[in-house]
Amino acid sequence: MTGSSSFELSRYMNRTRFASTARRMSRRSLLRGAMAGGLAVAGAGALSACGVQGHVVPPGSKDNGQAGHDYSDTEKKVVFANWPAYIDVDDKNQNLRPTLAAFEKQTGIQVDYLEIINDNNDWYNKVDPSLVKGLDTGYDIMVVSDYMVAKYRTYDYIQAFDLANMPNHSKLLPNVLHDPTDPGRLHSVPWAYGFTTIAYNNKLVKTPIGSIAEIFTRPDLRGKVSLFAEMEDTVALAMLAQGLDPENFTDAQFNQALDYIRQAKDRGQIRSFTGNDYLSDFQQGNTAVTMAYSGDVAQLGKDYLVTVDLPKEGMLAWSDNCVIPNFARHKKNAERLLNYYLQPDVAAALDDYIDYIPSVQGAVEALQQLDSDAASVPLIVPTKEMLAKSRGFMALTIAQLNDYTARFQQVTGQ
Repeated sequence: MTGSSSFELSRYMNRTRFASTARRMSRRSLLRGAMAGGLAVAGAGALSACGVQGHVVPPGSKDNGQAGHDYSDTEKKVVFANWPAYIDVDDKNQNLRPTLAAFEKQTGIQVDYLEIINDNNDWYNKVDPSLVKGLDTGYDIMVVSDYMVAKYRTYDYIQAFDLANMPNHSKLLPNVLHDPTDPGRLHSVPWAYGFTTIAYNNKLVKTPIGSIAEIFTRPDLRGKVSLFAEMEDTVALAMLAQGLDPENFTDAQFNQALDYIRQAKDRGQIRSFTGNDYLSDFQQGNTAVTMAYSGDVAQLGKDYLVTVDLPKEGMLAWSDNCVIPNFARHKKNAERLLNYYLQPDVAAALDDYIDYIPSVQGAVEALQQLDSDAASVPLIVPTKEMLAKSRGFMALTIAQLNDYTARFQQVTGQ
């Protein structure tokens, strides 16, 4: 970024740093809650109906997607589909998104930013009919959750990046590049990066909680625990509690994790399996212990609601990711926009607003300059130990995803 554009971004961000937390709270929980439980319904049968049965490129293969005609040189435009409340907003002008405004001024590229994704599976069903027919979806960038990256890659629906247009791709942190659904991050870059951990109400829980296993087994927590209705999150934490690796497991180990969850449920340990309402129940004291997405509980501003920064066994790491669908009309412009957000100062400005973890080198230092309070929060700027003990969720085939989700739902009753 040039010195002048850095000044413009800094000027914009000085006006937005103190925006209301309520507007940006729990976007991740809304995302995960909305998509929980939908996979079995929208699984193999739905995909077959779309005409893609048999078109299988195993996750991790050298799929590159399919390019359309790129109009970037003649149409200075990018169409960007994202989730609601997932970008910095000027608190004095709700229509102004400072980082995007700075990019448009710097490049002359207009960004048509659309907050139109509310559910991963609904969004997949929206774009699939165009992609399977070889048509432009109308979107140059879309933000999807980590497990969905594997699904899009399975059907060769997203394009590999031209890294010549994204020199800042080299700034991605090593732990971000080490991603089970997209090794090397050639098809996806994080828009938000975070953890799934645990939290408790110290007015209701007198003995501090330091491990995941405690929420599944401690007698004094019986009937007070909330787990997520999202298969990846809850199974991952159950695996970690047993010393298993959610990034690399067998079918027998998946069954072992399911049995662990089932036994806790049968003992009455678990009060509920929740979606986007988990924070409401937790804040009201309906649950004393909950799984939590990093940053969510701290945003409630209640000192007695304690997030465990690093449980003894580790945490699940996840990301919501920018991808470029096949036949995108403005691929090079999209890559220029992604390259812009991979600059340390821009990444810091975005993460300072949405409260997630910087994923590029130099962003932490930029965040320290921008907002030292945010930079002191471990769930925004993790320690080396937190990063070392965080694990992703193993990339699954479509058949595995449907099977595991259905089996998990049999246990949870969702």
